[in-house]
Amino acid sequence: MPYRPAVRLAAVAALPSLAAAACCHGASEPAPGPSLERLYAMDRALRVGIKADQPGIGLCNAAGSKCTGLDVDIAIEIAKALRVEPVFQPVVSGNRERLLQNRAVDLVIASYSISEARLKVIDFAGPYLISAQDTLVRSGDKSITEVDDLKDKITCGAKGSSSPLRLAIRFGDPRDTGSAWARRHLRLVDGFGDCLPLLLDGTVDAVSTDESILAGFAADSRYKGKVRLLHKPFSSHREKYGIGMRKGDPVDRALINRTLNEMIRDGRWARIVTKNLRPAAPHLLAPENRPTPPVE
Repeated sequence: MPYRPAVRLAAVAALPSLAAAACCHGASEPAPGPSLERLYAMDRALRVGIKADQPGIGLCNAAGSKCTGLDVDIAIEIAKALRVEPVFQPVVSGNRERLLQNRAVDLVIASYSISEARLKVIDFAGPYLISAQDTLVRSGDKSITEVDDLKDKITCGAKGSSSPLRLAIRFGDPRDTGSAWARRHLRLVDGFGDCLPLLLDGTVDAVSTDESILAGFAADSRYKGKVRLLHKPFSSHREKYGIGMRKGDPVDRALINRTLNEMIRDGRWARIVTKNLRPAAPHLLAPENRPTPPVE
């Protein structure tokens, strides 16, 4: 049974429900799922959650028949290693953990930063990309030249993302997105793709998140020349993108980390980064940003 490289976008309604998954195993915990290594024997696709509105990272056409981006290419390489077909489901920052825990997807590869809070409920393979946080503004706006200029502006971010929280911590009190500063100066939407129309029509003054995400928007034909990236990472913190998995699958995690390390060694990883994130590729490929997935 050969690997089939077709790309399909799965509809949420077509995926197993939590109630069905939990049958006969207690309502509070979904039934155990198969190891990823068993998918080939079962002739079942690898269900991968991706962002569908982030050019360069994960972007799908309206019909869902074609998806492109760094996360898509990483998923395809992992599926090849498993000798299965990837099926893509769109996710947003706020539902990634839930979809994994409910077994609606097998993996989430969706500009998904590894964090202590997330590690409490899921596991991660990787990292496969390391990116600093930057800011995107309208091309003609000269009032924003560095991150501290955002203190009196309105900045767009995605619900469930770490990026708005970092701004709230910098400017607000207490340290969350519910602070007085955040309520006035943050506009939270479902996905960063929803921020771009708001930026262009003047509803918000900036979008702040990972350089890798913003570089994709800046290079996209819809926005090229209309927006500009500051190229001023505003903290020493760097996001480490990981591959989200359910807890309790160390064999699967080791298999994916082994695949990622092989991709980094043989040059596939660098080619994928350059192909999808060309404007930011020099930063992302710098030695200090080279990811080192653990060898398990």
